[in-house]
Amino acid sequence: MPDAEFLAKTSVARYARTLDDLPPADREHRLQTLADFARYVSRDPDAMIGEVFDEQTRKYRKRGFYTDKAGEFAATYDEPRNAQLQRSNIIRAFFIANGRRLLPEVPDWMRS
Repeated sequence: MPDAEFLAKTSVARYARTLDDLPPADREHRLQTLADFARYVSRDPDAMIGEVFDEQTRKYRKRGFYTDKAGEFAATYDEPRNAQLQRSNIIRAFFIANGRRLLPEVPDWMRS
């Protein structure tokens, strides 16, 4: 389970509230996955939300960066591709819970 300081971040707390209906083990897994991703990209979760979308111009700035990093992060785990997609979807859910969207990952069967 991530530490209390991490869980107190505004963006993490917002995401955690969306997980309230899950079993504790699943909730902890998702929050730990988010903490591991933040460490992977060396970013504070609140900073990630601030970086991905420019409020002044109302345009996405680093959406491609975080989309790519979510896929790269998931691929670092030695698990089936489906499990990796589920892991990267946890990262996408964090952004969605905070009002930001990442690009969807293209499944292998749709790639040429």
